[in-house]
Amino acid sequence: MPVIDAHVHLYPEEVWQNPREWSEPREEKHWSHCVAPTNRETIQGWANIDTLLRDMDDAEIEKVILLGWYWENIETCQEQNQWYARWIKEYPDRIDAFAALNATADVASDIVTWAVDNGFKGIGECLPQVQGHTLRDSCWRNVMEACVAKNLPINLHVTEPVGHDYSGRVETPLEDYVWLASEYPEAKLILAHWGGLLPLYEMNPTVHRKMANVFYDTAASPLLFDKSIFRTVVNAIGSERILYGSDYPLRLYPSKSKTPDFRTFLEDIRSTGLSSEEIEDILHRNARKLFG
Repeated sequence: MPVIDAHVHLYPEEVWQNPREWSEPREEKHWSHCVAPTNRETIQGWANIDTLLRDMDDAEIEKVILLGWYWENIETCQEQNQWYARWIKEYPDRIDAFAALNATADVASDIVTWAVDNGFKGIGECLPQVQGHTLRDSCWRNVMEACVAKNLPINLHVTEPVGHDYSGRVETPLEDYVWLASEYPEAKLILAHWGGLLPLYEMNPTVHRKMANVFYDTAASPLLFDKSIFRTVVNAIGSERILYGSDYPLRLYPSKSKTPDFRTFLEDIRSTGLSSEEIEDILHRNARKLFG
C-alpha cells in the first residue's frame, strides 16, 4: 500500500550539528527550546536528505510533505523556504513541502503567492501563540484570505488541553480553531497532532457542522496518546479527514530507539483494528484528495 506522510520536518546538517549555535543569532528561542532543551533529555532526532530517503524506502513511503516551522522571525521562514524549494526541485517524486510563514510580517501574503508559484502544497506548520499574533488578528485574516484565494491548505499546530508537560508546550485554546473553521468554511485547514483531541468534540452536531472543512493529522501520536486514538477518532468523525503524519525525525518511541524511523509507527497504525478502507484513507487516499 502506498503511503504519504503529511507531517515531516527537515533541516540542513549545518542546522542540527549545533542547534543552539545556529538558532541564537536568529533569535529563535522557542525552536531551540523544543529541539535542544537544557533541562531534560531531547527526543528530537535528526536526518539529512539521504537518511530521509533511506528511511522512506525502508517503510515503503511514497512521498513526504515537509512542513515549515513556526518561526518567530520572517527571515528564518524565508531561509527554510529556500531549503525546501531546493529539495522539492531535486526530488519531485518523493518530496512536497509547505512554506513557513509568520503572519506578522508585511510580506506574509506575498509568501502565499510565492509558495504557489514555486510548487509548494500549503502553508504551515503555524503556531500563532509563538509567532506573536492570534487567529483573530487582521494579519492572520489576511493570510487566510490569501490561502483561500489560492486554494492552499494551512497546517496549524494544536496542543491537547490536558496532558503531560514537554519542551515547547504552548496552550492553544480549542475554541479558537472552531471559530476559525466556522469563519472560513471554504478554507482547507489541517490541525496537527490530532487537533488536540478536537475531533472528539465533533460528536456534538453543532461542532461537527462547523468543522466540515478541517483535517486532522496524526503527528507525534505515539508520544501523546494510546494507539486506540485511531479507532476512537474514526468512530467520532469517520476516516475521511484524518491524515497520516509522523513528525519525523522526532523519536516517537524514545525508550525503544535512539534514531528516528517511519516503520514502527506504521506498524502500530496497521494493528489498530481499522478496516483496510479506513487505513487506506489515512495513509494515502485523503492526502491525494487534499493535495491533488
